[in-house]
Amino acid sequence: MFFRKDNKKKKFEEIYDRSVNEVYRFIFLKVSSDEVAQDLTSETFTRVWESLQETEEIKNPRAYAYRIARNIVIDHYRRREFQKVATPEEVVVPDKERRADEKAEIDSEMERVAKALRKLNEDYQNVIIWYYLDELSVSEIADLLGKPEATVRVLVHRALKALKKEMRGV
Repeated sequence: MFFRKDNKKKKFEEIYDRSVNEVYRFIFLKVSSDEVAQDLTSETFTRVWESLQETEEIKNPRAYAYRIARNIVIDHYRRREFQKVATPEEVVVPDKERRADEKAEIDSEMERVAKALRKLNEDYQNVIIWYYLDELSVSEIADLLGKPEATVRVLVHRALKALKKEMRGV
């Protein structure tokens, strides 16, 4: 995708509108804090904007935004020296229509998933979030990680297998 100087603002708005919620969710799942996730999301899109000013081409803007977000999260934890995945209570939005027993069952299952996810290595956590929650395609994840699509397919398969194994133990 090519960006001309006269429409960089419009292209940035398109990138932002298409991916801000997904990038925020990815960051939130990594940092478990709404305020920190908002700050890091803002920083992500500031860097996307700055990059658009310096280049004429970004082949996959969505993957590019995720790559920046991933690097910002890594930098955040280097500064803080710890890593935490969000708890289900922070991720699941309560549904007032849902019966209490259904909500308790879903919350219990989400807690199991979150515990199992926390035990996986960072690469597995990332691909599970990107592929299953954010619904990124294999090619987008490959662009994001700078790896061949075949490698990403194997990584997704192994991550899911590892998550299932951890789920049996939780």
